[in-house]
Amino acid sequence: MIELDGQSLSISDVAQIARDDAPVGLSPAARKAVAEGHDFLQSLISEGRPIYGITTGFGALDGHAVSREQNRALQHNLLKSHSAGVGAPMAGDAVRALMAIRANVLASGATGVSPETVDALIAMINAGVIPHVPERGSVGACGDLAPLAHMALPLIGLGQARLHDGPWEPGQIAMKRAGIAHPAVEGRDGIALINGTEQTTGIGCLAVHDARRLVEVGEAVSALTMEALGAVDDAFDRHVALWKPHPGQIATSDNLRRLTEGSTAVLPPRPSRLRDALSLRCIPQVMGAARDAVEHAATALEIEINSVNDNPLFGVADDFVTSNSGNFHGQRAAEVLDYLANAMTSVAVMSERRSARLIDPHHNGGLPAFLIHPAAAAGANSGFMIAQYTAASLVAELRMRSVPASIQSVPTCINTEDHVPMAPLAARRAAFAVDTACTILAIEALLAAQAADLRGLTPAPALAPLHSAIRDAVPAMVGDRVVGADIDAVQQVLARSVEVLLN
Repeated sequence: MIELDGQSLSISDVAQIARDDAPVGLSPAARKAVAEGHDFLQSLISEGRPIYGITTGFGALDGHAVSREQNRALQHNLLKSHSAGVGAPMAGDAVRALMAIRANVLASGATGVSPETVDALIAMINAGVIPHVPERGSVGACGDLAPLAHMALPLIGLGQARLHDGPWEPGQIAMKRAGIAHPAVEGRDGIALINGTEQTTGIGCLAVHDARRLVEVGEAVSALTMEALGAVDDAFDRHVALWKPHPGQIATSDNLRRLTEGSTAVLPPRPSRLRDALSLRCIPQVMGAARDAVEHAATALEIEINSVNDNPLFGVADDFVTSNSGNFHGQRAAEVLDYLANAMTSVAVMSERRSARLIDPHHNGGLPAFLIHPAAAAGANSGFMIAQYTAASLVAELRMRSVPASIQSVPTCINTEDHVPMAPLAARRAAFAVDTACTILAIEALLAAQAADLRGLTPAPALAPLHSAIRDAVPAMVGDRVVGADIDAVQQVLARSVEVLLN
């Protein structure tokens, strides 16, 4: 079980909860903190202290007083009115990530949420209840309000949900079938459920998790291409890396040396070949920069998912209360996710250039055009001509989506919320960039394997598992066949664990 304590949730934990159905629970310390925070809030309410979202309306309606008798209706109305999301539902793993991260924030005890409501949210995660959460509609400030409100609707018997991969059904029925009672959702429970950055971080954490794997697999794919094209090995010599000591460049250079050790094709400089094209020579600089971007994003997101990103906030130990916190603002997450998307786009752009080189007889070192097998008639067969078109189209789409989300503020709430970060858009862009880069790398891997086979190369020992996995999925192409199916198959290969592919 992964214990939620508001302090130590990792991106790896999020991925396990989201995709492997790892169970979650509150740590004993967190359970105590939640109870104390809720008791503290109740004492403030009893004293009659004005608190935003409890004794007042929300947003620009905070000048309207709300009586204690209206409190429960206020919290329920909040969830209903803020459920204004549109579009396709978020993927199930992203919704589970969103739920787990929000539960972790509530575990801090600084939000005033009731233990009953936290327990119900955790029970939903463990029972596989996945709320229907439209992916569009959040601006990333004052929380990812619309998606989190949709997430919370089943807690009050509304909305849609499904159990695991089952059909959508009314949230009340899904909760009943899961054996989860509806909590009261009163006090500050409604606003505590929605006032955070969890759509951003849920999607973002999974994108970072996938990007980490993509970088390692991408380095192996690029090394296989270097073998197929007979690259020069001093581009990733340790001397070169240490003369420009970015951590990612050093790590990528180290990995390329490991991957190509024992290669019969990636060789030192020779009179006929002193330099390579930049798509081969600058792999350490581009993939290394991607490594750095991934870890930069990971550091920021792990701070974010273990923070109290809420308003109001309650410090039980020192009687601190604020209705003026801006911790719900997702600017930091938005900026690092934009950075991650840019880095993944650069990985994809360079991969497409290597694919283009592999099929070009003017630049591939004597291989046939479009890697058409010698046993097949060129002209009657087109080989991998259109695979590169697909990569080019995907690169163009990545470039079309290259405008950063984090600068797209549009004021909301009659100008009360006059700066918003559009952080969920940055997260969705990052996830798209990671997935698209993986497809482009799959095209390169397909072509590199074909090129290596046409040359009769035995891959370097560290690359042999990757080459074998590709060949287990798709045989070498002799006559033309449906290339899209090959691309899909190789993308599934690249989705396997790094340990399986590279060890």
